[in-house]
Amino acid sequence: MLELKNFLIRYNRYFWSIINNLLLFGFKYKRLSLGKRVLISGKVMLNDNVGIGDYSMLIDNITLGRKVRISENVEIRGTFAQINIGDNCSINRNCTIRGKVSIGNNCLIAPNVVIVGSNHLFEKKDLIKNQKLSMEGIIIEDDVWIAANATILDGVKIGVGAVIAAGAVVNKNVENYQIVGGVPAKLISERT
Repeated sequence: MLELKNFLIRYNRYFWSIINNLLLFGFKYKRLSLGKRVLISGKVMLNDNVGIGDYSMLIDNITLGRKVRISENVEIRGTFAQINIGDNCSINRNCTIRGKVSIGNNCLIAPNVVIVGSNHLFEKKDLIKNQKLSMEGIIIEDDVWIAANATILDGVKIGVGAVIAAGAVVNKNVENYQIVGGVPAKLISERT
C-alpha cells in the first residue's frame, strides 16, 4: 500500500497535467503514445498518432501535427510565443525548441539540435538579463533535414528541402534545396 501511495504522489503532477489537457481542452487523441515521465502543461494541442518519448516536456502554446514523433528528453517550450510543428515530423533526442517557431511537414530533426526563436538584446551596458528579448521567430518549411548538434538562431527562414549539416550555426536565411554547414553556416551545395 505504501508503494502505491508513493507512486501516486510521485506521478501525480504528470498524471494531472495530461488529464487537464484531455478534459479541459476537450482534445481527442487517437493512438497517442507517451513515454515515462512526460510533462505536458498549458495549452498543448496534439493530433492523431503522436508519440512522445521518455522525459520529454511540452509546455504552453504548442500545436503538433499528425504522425509527429518526439524522442526522449526533448524540451519544447512555447512560453512567450506559439510553436507549430507540422505533420509527419521527427524530433530526435535531447533537442530544445523555444520561442516563436514554425516547422513544416515531413521534417527531420537529429539529436541535440537547438532551435530558439528569440534572443536577448544586449546593446546597452545594463544587465543583459534585464534587457528585452527580440522575437522575430524561425520558419522551417517542408522537407527540411537538420543534422545533429546544429543550432538555428532567431530570425531565420529555412526553405523547402534544405539540409543543415551537423554542428552548423544558422544565423541567415537558407534558400530552397540548399545544403549549408559550418559556423556560421555557408552554402555547401544544392540538392538537384
